[in-house]
Amino acid sequence: MKKLLIAFAVLLFIALVIVTARGRISFGGKTEEADGEYFRLGTIVRLRLFGKDKKFLEGELERADAEIARLEALFSANAADSEVRRAGGEWVRVSPETYELLRRALEIAEETNGAFDPAIGRITGLWKIGTEEARVPGAEEIRAALPRCGYRNISLKEEDGARFIKLSKGARIDLGAIAKGRAADILAKKLCEDGVKSALIDLGGNLALVGAKPDGKAWRLGIQDPGKARGEYFGVVETSDGSVVTSGPYERFFEKEGVRYHHIFDPETGYPAKSEFSSVTVADRDSTKADALCTAFFVMGHARAEKYLEKHKEIAAIFLLDGENRILITDAARGLFTPTDKSFSLESIGKGKK
Repeated sequence: MKKLLIAFAVLLFIALVIVTARGRISFGGKTEEADGEYFRLGTIVRLRLFGKDKKFLEGELERADAEIARLEALFSANAADSEVRRAGGEWVRVSPETYELLRRALEIAEETNGAFDPAIGRITGLWKIGTEEARVPGAEEIRAALPRCGYRNISLKEEDGARFIKLSKGARIDLGAIAKGRAADILAKKLCEDGVKSALIDLGGNLALVGAKPDGKAWRLGIQDPGKARGEYFGVVETSDGSVVTSGPYERFFEKEGVRYHHIFDPETGYPAKSEFSSVTVADRDSTKADALCTAFFVMGHARAEKYLEKHKEIAAIFLLDGENRILITDAARGLFTPTDKSFSLESIGKGKK
C-alpha cells in the first residue's frame, strides 16, 4: 500500500508539473508547428498552430482556411452572392452566423451612438478604397448616399426558428469593420474544440490567440508605429487566450493631388474620418467587440472616446496621438502594455474627473 501511495504521489507530481501557470497545458517533448498564409477577407491571413502532431495541425490549417472562406462568402460586402449583398427591401432569410454578426453589429452601433456603422455600405461603395477603382466621389454623390446610411436602416427578426434581415430602401450593409473580428472568434473557438491548445490567428491587424505560447508564456504582440517602417513597434501587448486588434489610417489608403484618403469613414460626413489618433488598439477576449470598437474610437476622436471610456472602464485600449509622441492608455490596458519606444510619453485616458 505504501508503494502504491508513493507511486500515486509521483504521478500526481508529474501531472502538476505538466500544468503550467493559469491552467495551461505544456506540450512536453518536441513541439511541432504548422503555418499557413492565405488571402481572405480582403487581407493576408496568417495562421500558426502548435502541438505534438504535425499531420493533425496541417489538417487543422486546411479546415481553418475552408472555414474562413465559408464565412467570407456570408459576410462579404463585395461578393454579389453573399448573404450581406442579397439583403434588401424585403425580408431575406440568412444563416445563424450572419444574423448573429448583424445582431452584435447593431448592439455596438447603438452603444457607440453610430460611430461604428454596419450600414455604411453606400459610402464605402462610392469611394472603393482598397481596390484599383478607388476615387474621390463628388460632394453631391456623398450627400445623396448619407441618408441611406445609419444602423437603424437594418432590421432583424426571428420567426419559427428562422432568421431574417431587411434594409430600408437604398441602404447597403458593409461589415468590413467587424467581420474579421467575428471570423477570428469563430475560428479560435473551432480550433479549441478540435483540440488545438496553442495558436496565433492573424487576420490583417486582427490577432486572436488560442492558449498561451507553446512554452506556457504569454504572447508578446508588437503594435506598429505608423510613422516607421513595417515591423517597428512603439509598444508590446502581452496576453493569452484573447484578441488584440489595431486599426489606423496608415494601412489602407490612396492619394490624389497630394491628399491622402484612408478607409475609416465618418458616418456623419461620408468622408474619411478626421481623428487625432494615428493608431487605436483594443485588447479583449471578444475579437468581434474589439474590432468594431477600434473603428468607433477612431471616428469618435479624443474627446468623444474619452467620454465613452469613462463609462466603460473595463475596456483595454491604447491610442497613439497623430504627430505627437504621446500614448494614451486605459487603466484596464496597463497590465498588458509595455512601451518600447522611450521617446513616447504614457498618459491615461478614460479615468474621468478626480
